[in-house]
Amino acid sequence: METREVQIGNVTGGIMLAHLASKEGMVAVENAMGGSAEVNYDVIPAAIFTSPEIGSVGIREKQAVEKGLKYKVGRFQFRGLGKSHAMGEIAGLFKIIADEETDKILGAHIIGAHASDMIHEVAVAMEKGLTTKDIAHTIHAHPTLAEGVMEAAEDVHDMAIHCPKK
Repeated sequence: METREVQIGNVTGGIMLAHLASKEGMVAVENAMGGSAEVNYDVIPAAIFTSPEIGSVGIREKQAVEKGLKYKVGRFQFRGLGKSHAMGEIAGLFKIIADEETDKILGAHIIGAHASDMIHEVAVAMEKGLTTKDIAHTIHAHPTLAEGVMEAAEDVHDMAIHCPKK
């Protein structure tokens, strides 16, 4: 990231999120000191603090269609999680969009309790080039809400055992 502009964050337009502005600032400082850091604008998690919460990262299904990408989708409902029942928070959905050929994650969206916290598992996977099978094969503690991420990753391949077959 090199610039002659002295602006970072919201004043530059584009994605207006404080955590992105912080990252851009760190990258600018590193590069001013001779580094070659970059911001990966494809992996910017976002959260909406409503009830239920919303967490998202990457592209939406509509964007995949507009870009002509071949993709597959995995979904899992909060009501399928023991932890969500124990919390009394059964409304919600996990959704993962993956490239049909490479299985790399293109985007994810979570609506439900603690979505703003759980979306980061998918953001790390995207940043490191992991696939839905990588998430699906990772043991998730039970009972947790994060199991929904694993179940949605399994559902991309119609392998989730806690939801109906496609």
